[in-house]
Amino acid sequence: MIVIPAIDLRGGRVVRLFRGDFGHETAYDDDPVEVAQRFEAQGARRLHVVDLDAAAGEGSNRDVVREICRTVAIPVQLGGGIRTLDAIERALEDGAARAILGTVAALDPGFVAEAVDQVGDGILVGVDVRDGHVRTHGWREEGARLEDAVPALAHAGAPRFIVTSIARDGTMEGPDLSLYERMRELTETPVIASGGIRVAEDVWALRELGVEACVVGKAMYSGTLRLEEVVRG
Repeated sequence: MIVIPAIDLRGGRVVRLFRGDFGHETAYDDDPVEVAQRFEAQGARRLHVVDLDAAAGEGSNRDVVREICRTVAIPVQLGGGIRTLDAIERALEDGAARAILGTVAALDPGFVAEAVDQVGDGILVGVDVRDGHVRTHGWREEGARLEDAVPALAHAGAPRFIVTSIARDGTMEGPDLSLYERMRELTETPVIASGGIRVAEDVWALRELGVEACVVGKAMYSGTLRLEEVVRG
């Protein structure tokens, strides 16, 4: 099990949202590069970076992302507004090891096949779920049912999924284990879990379900989970 610290960027700062609500933001640090270096020093094997401004179509934190990628030696998976082949190429050129496709993947699984054909394992498909449906456009619009979306994306060749329970995101109420059980029923494609993790026991519960990795954000910033507790998990 790989535990991946999250660095969500908005206006150049490290922030966390509550259930994806842009109006419910908590700022944690004004120096995202230093935060990335700190996570690396604590033993992180990968970083999860999301440009929230790009995801919402309200700007970009590209310079910060590039600096993070240049500064740390560990791989960075990058999400937020990546919806074209050119955007994928820019993300990888900026130093990201993987580009996360969210909205565009949910709307057009055929694009996933095209992207995977171009960059292979450099693609990570985001599946953001609320009430059994995939959400798009910064989680603001409802898309296909999970049972329809996941097989289509797997058939398109998605190398792995990052699956977020929107109702648990930023809440520290524990992960939605039933969601990840359902994912394992729907696909054999590796799954990264995101949303709700508060303590080390949550990580172990996900490991028992066969989840490949998990993204942790607020719990690390709030101090309920320390990376050294789970870095060898």
